[in-house]
Amino acid sequence: MKIRLGIILLYLSMLTASAEFGDKLPIKWGKISTAEFSVKPMGSDSAAPAVVLCDFGDIEISNRTFYTRHTRIKIMNEEGLRYASVEIPYQTKNQHDEFFHLKAHTVVMEHGKIMTYNLLPGQFEDFRINDGWSKRKFTFPEARPGAIIEFQYIIASLDFEKLDTWYFQREIPILWSELRFQIPEPFVYLVTFENNRPLSPDEEFTYSERLQWMYDTRLHNRRIELARNNDLLYATAEGRFKVWGMNDRKKKIIMKNLPGLSDVSGSQPVTDIYPRIRFDLFESSGNLPKFFRPLLLTTRDYYDTKGEWLLMHDETALPGYVHYRLKTWPQFNEGLLEHDRFGKYLIRNRGGNNLMDSIIAGSRNDLMRLAALYQYVRGTFRWNGEFSIYANLDFDDFMQKREGSSAEINLLLINLVRHAGIKADPLLVRTNDLGVPEKMYPVKNQFNHVIVMAEIDGARILLDATSGSADLNRLNRKDIDTQAWIVSREHPGWVEIYSREVRKGIEKEAPEFKL
Repeated sequence: MKIRLGIILLYLSMLTASAEFGDKLPIKWGKISTAEFSVKPMGSDSAAPAVVLCDFGDIEISNRTFYTRHTRIKIMNEEGLRYASVEIPYQTKNQHDEFFHLKAHTVVMEHGKIMTYNLLPGQFEDFRINDGWSKRKFTFPEARPGAIIEFQYIIASLDFEKLDTWYFQREIPILWSELRFQIPEPFVYLVTFENNRPLSPDEEFTYSERLQWMYDTRLHNRRIELARNNDLLYATAEGRFKVWGMNDRKKKIIMKNLPGLSDVSGSQPVTDIYPRIRFDLFESSGNLPKFFRPLLLTTRDYYDTKGEWLLMHDETALPGYVHYRLKTWPQFNEGLLEHDRFGKYLIRNRGGNNLMDSIIAGSRNDLMRLAALYQYVRGTFRWNGEFSIYANLDFDDFMQKREGSSAEINLLLINLVRHAGIKADPLLVRTNDLGVPEKMYPVKNQFNHVIVMAEIDGARILLDATSGSADLNRLNRKDIDTQAWIVSREHPGWVEIYSREVRKGIEKEAPEFKL
């Protein structure tokens, strides 16, 4: 109860923080004018099934990260009724997210009079997605063409290193999208605005130099220079890609009259095209108040696998003085290799030579041995359908249970391939349904899958034992048209998996890729 009360008290203080921006909120609960019932999408969006009148978000960090969202949508026709059912995903593992202040109602015009139909508390339902995620689902009562639906909620989250991305655009037109955020004094965040603007190689080089300056410059000197530039660290010439290095600052960004966008060419997720804001913690240092402890625990290397409870009872997990800094790629790479649920999976040996001999018996060359090991893992261990880069089970528990995530299965495959004398490394993948990864710095949790890269006679072969195919190199469809990071002491780096073509023959069936 004390912990929950602390969250509520800080949440109540946070509710008054928006006044510090010096102007009114763009939307107020239940204050719907008659003019809003007359709104119609125009131009190419004239046939849109619904239109977002306002989408307002606010992010504030205290002893939790508080996400406030208030959305108002007008339903235009029968097709638009699908927006009357809302699902809000949230993280449940380690009590990561907690809902506050969730409410929703339908507002209609009946005989010239505005009528409101509220959702009752029992009409909000929770559904489990997997071990780490659930969703809260609700359906608006009395929803009909011409109605306005409105919902509002606050989530108290343990997000700290990586905050939720805010998307200004969506598949239906938006008249007003606004995000406000406040960065408290102990923290420095990289705040990135992207408006469908990939960087050119020259721009990537310039931006990387600015990031290196962030790493090399002392905190005091860095703050002075950033303050002179209104916190702007880097921007392209036309301003469609900007990065601020923010500390003890507040900011709001507004975009208006955005058209609906639901399809893009190729397999690229449409969200990669939407204008968005991303947040990544760059640095935090000092003797921080105790109420920050739950947030700070999430920065520990073993938080994802050990969880808050174990770390809360480990006095060495969080010293009084905290210095967090965004890892470089070499640091990130080394940390994975030393991790119990990643690198240690690659070197464990259970079953010894007898097991290996029984698997590869009769194999005349490395390619046949590789195929035999692949078929052994596919036939012996069951994929539970979950993507992961860390093993959820201890090595011995997984070997006994024989069922696990993509991490357990493919890390074991690498283990066996190496013990057979064939060179192999893990590839961290951000599956293609999630968009391209951040390549400038190792963003937490941007990878969600791990596959195998083996090397035989100088040729690199990609494998994924979760693909469901008996063919040696037939990858999972979500592995293709994406990018991967090679976890290796000798040659870490990026691989782009760019071809969907399936070639005939075992040696040629792996999708093409380039380094």
